[in-house]
Amino acid sequence: MAQVFYRVPEDRMRVVSDQETLSVGGRTFRFIEAPMLHWPETMFTYLEEDKILFPCDFFGSHLAGGVYDGEVEDLMVHAQRYWGEIMMPYRGMAVKALEKLQSLDIRMIAPSHGPIFRNPERILQAYRRWAGGETKCKAAVVYVSMWNSTEKMVQQMVETLASEGIEIALHNLAVADTGDLAKDLVDSRALVLGAPAVLGGAHPLAVYAAYLVKALRPPTKFVVILSSYGWGGGAVKQIQEVLGHLEVEVVGALEVNGPPTDDNMRQIMEIGRSLAKKINEA
Repeated sequence: MAQVFYRVPEDRMRVVSDQETLSVGGRTFRFIEAPMLHWPETMFTYLEEDKILFPCDFFGSHLAGGVYDGEVEDLMVHAQRYWGEIMMPYRGMAVKALEKLQSLDIRMIAPSHGPIFRNPERILQAYRRWAGGETKCKAAVVYVSMWNSTEKMVQQMVETLASEGIEIALHNLAVADTGDLAKDLVDSRALVLGAPAVLGGAHPLAVYAAYLVKALRPPTKFVVILSSYGWGGGAVKQIQEVLGHLEVEVVGALEVNGPPTDDNMRQIMEIGRSLAKKINEA
């Protein structure tokens, strides 16, 4: 990559292997291979004398303010968002990298993006949870609505889940920040996707959200799909096709012609209670 992007001559490079050390100016650098976190050639560098880990993009955040972790009040929110956006698809590689770090005495972590951690255990613990796929009794509820029918269905689902003690992260795709959605997918045990039908399929914003979930591969265990349509459906089928390769259980899928009726609302309540039960038991 140094050659491809920067035209560095081969005789100006020294290739190092995993756990190899290099002594320079009275300091010893240990190199730790950590591929796909999140580039193929990623290596961590550990400065042995000072016990500082330079982990490239790992443990990062998209922040320009605050040199040290203690200077950013909501840093862990940004760190979780960064994990969701960048690292979550590579959870398996992250687990392997964290195992390699267990034997190191790390006093400071200096990532490529975001503040330096003077309290490294704070971010290490968070990454162990996220890499391990730990989730909360929480549902990410993601929807788009054109004539309020799908929104009414989603609102009923939100009320039902909340009454069962489930934490809700609600995202209206018409105005949502997809980075915030990625953050909430990190620890949500369930996904509720509301998608009206458009021209025989799901609304484009809902399709985009489904593809985003497929790409990020969150540790979500359960899915519910809610849809409304005017003269033709097809949204539920398309969403199920997009999400088909994920290891999730579809707890319920309801497609309604026109505005939801009282019977439809009762159906949604039943699906919501079933989903809440599965979330709590899992």
